[in-house]
Amino acid sequence: MDQRWRVPGYTELEVLGTGGFGHVVLAKHDASGQLVAIKYLHSEFLTDPGILGGFRREAHLLHGVRSPHVARLHEFVERPEGAALVMEAVPGVSLRVLLAAEKTLAPESALAILKGSLLGLAAAHAVGVVHRDYKPGNVLVSQAGESKLVDFGLATLDGQAGLAAGSPSYMAPEQWAGLPGMPATDVYAATCVFFQCVTGHRPFEADTTERLRALHQSAPVPLDAVPEPLRALIARGMAKDPGQRPVTAEAFVAELEATARAAYGADWESRGWKRLAAPVAALTALTPLALLATAGSAAAPVAAAAPAGAGIAATTIGKVVIGVLVTAVLAVGGFLVYQQFDDPPPPVLTVAIETTTGADTALPITYDLQYPRVTGHADAAVQDRINAALRAPVDERLRSVRAGLADPDILADIRSRGETVGVRTTAVVTLRTDRLVSVRYDHALDSDFLSHASWRFPESVTVDLTTGRVLGPREIFRDDVLTAQGMATLTERLVAHSANGFCRRVSVSGSGAPASIDTADTPGGGDHVPAADVVFTNAGVDFLVRYSDLGCDTASGQETITVPYAEIADLLRPELLAMLGRGGGVPSSTPPADDGTYTNARFGFTALVPEGYQRQPYAPPGGDGMEFSDPSLGAAMTVWGANNPSGRSPADVLASTAEDIRAEGGQVTVQRVEGELYTISGYRGDGRIFYERGFVGPGSTATLRWVYPRASKEALDGPVSRTVKTFRAGDLSRPH
Repeated sequence: MDQRWRVPGYTELEVLGTGGFGHVVLAKHDASGQLVAIKYLHSEFLTDPGILGGFRREAHLLHGVRSPHVARLHEFVERPEGAALVMEAVPGVSLRVLLAAEKTLAPESALAILKGSLLGLAAAHAVGVVHRDYKPGNVLVSQAGESKLVDFGLATLDGQAGLAAGSPSYMAPEQWAGLPGMPATDVYAATCVFFQCVTGHRPFEADTTERLRALHQSAPVPLDAVPEPLRALIARGMAKDPGQRPVTAEAFVAELEATARAAYGADWESRGWKRLAAPVAALTALTPLALLATAGSAAAPVAAAAPAGAGIAATTIGKVVIGVLVTAVLAVGGFLVYQQFDDPPPPVLTVAIETTTGADTALPITYDLQYPRVTGHADAAVQDRINAALRAPVDERLRSVRAGLADPDILADIRSRGETVGVRTTAVVTLRTDRLVSVRYDHALDSDFLSHASWRFPESVTVDLTTGRVLGPREIFRDDVLTAQGMATLTERLVAHSANGFCRRVSVSGSGAPASIDTADTPGGGDHVPAADVVFTNAGVDFLVRYSDLGCDTASGQETITVPYAEIADLLRPELLAMLGRGGGVPSSTPPADDGTYTNARFGFTALVPEGYQRQPYAPPGGDGMEFSDPSLGAAMTVWGANNPSGRSPADVLASTAEDIRAEGGQVTVQRVEGELYTISGYRGDGRIFYERGFVGPGSTATLRWVYPRASKEALDGPVSRTVKTFRAGDLSRPH
């Protein structure tokens, strides 16, 4: 008689596989009839604290992950007599089985599978978990036309060291060395698997583990075997230096989609899944998971027969599929105890940047506007309010420009010049917590005629994700701060962090009084609230100050002043600090995934931004960008794109930059050109260090430049290296 312990409430239908640490069964949930897969830990390991702890850890690490691209955990059950993971059973096959049958996949199919599993990785990375064992056996391809990631048994928290464990054929160089896990480690492994999908073999193969290690750490990627349109994508994903890879799986998905569209057309994904439908269906029919096609009605296992016309895929794999197929399905994390099947999984709230472009039908205006959009909110009405608030700044911006150009005199001048005004807004999610989202919008204008600084400015919106309410000064600051004395205190703290102190107000009788942040003290008057937009970041509170609004002359310009939370928490409402996840004003230990990245809407380049740097728009001739600065270090990082109407080459741009440096008395110590990329560094005429890296294409350029004093070199070596390695150009083939 079988005395094995079983999870109560389930009827076993078939054993799917047995491994060294456990066995897997297909089962039916008695109350709902839903089919599940249950992974049991072998009873002899229940007294082994290391193995049992790893089983618990596998569930715990994935706490909170909700993604259609990660196999769902229904229950984690641990009792003295046994331990088990009750998992979603996926009607499909592992990528390992699919490759055993098909050998190679069409590029569109391989891209489609990679995209889905990368989205699963992105969900893990978003909660700080690195998978560390991405391989074909841990990717499921379903009959529904989707791929799911499974098996987080080797996962670590991002930045934590783990054993040099994994699947050697797909391990990144840093993983061989036992270095801390990072999202780029998963990107490397996923790219290795993608290489195998399109070539029919792994990128590196060797007779010994040491030889394989050496190949992964030092051998060039054999790109000749890869279809030409995919070589750049694979080269990026398999870069030896993790800093040269996409920083997260989400970033890699964006590059994958751009590559796929350019190489295989807009419908690449649907064509890829269509090609997979027949082989996946044939292979699934050979396993007990074929029951899932009629889930709920099957009470017992049925014999799986190869369908007519299944061909070689069905006749060569046979029942060997079963052990390979589902052992991986169940080793996936999450920590949910006795979740009921009739309770739907909680929705995943996501915030993504969207872009709206077009041209006005009546006025000479084009627009390219970024704004965040929330999806997956549990309350549809609240989600609508949130999205209306996040979209409002770009709608109002476009409305105000239209109103300005509708002025007969301005419109006549614009048309006489033959000019079309380009309205642009870049949106950056500066902070997102479970309770709120804070967004900065930088409004720019492409116009030679409308050149006044008042047409170009930043603003912000912070929204309560629970109610959809926009948080204004009265929801942000304590009541005693919204007084004359409170605003005086806030002014002092802002002045201490401003680059040159506040300006003085314009006065007909000479030098005016020092400006104040208090709206009540400005020429227009008003309540005692800050006369500046407020936006929250991981580093502190940013005040977007336009000095003309404070009564100074327009030449005083604009400034973003960052005040660390430790220096302003006493002025903020306790309930706001709770929403920020900073009770008592202590900075959060986990920055948001999207904090610290700047993507230019016009030119499409992306740059990593060091934490806490102030930002100011930067507009070179024919271009657009942003300057990020740290006054305490005297450092400035400027990133910009520009059109290349004369078609200058990287060597031309490098030579011109070197000439400019020498003309001002500076010294060039390093200069080189590699394809479309150039690098130059040295010392400016004032003795400061400069480092510039640029991408040059036939239509446009993308450039990153650092300038800082020699005294700050040691403090900046790390930030400079990280930002340079992760700087990515947009589309250089055309002007923008």
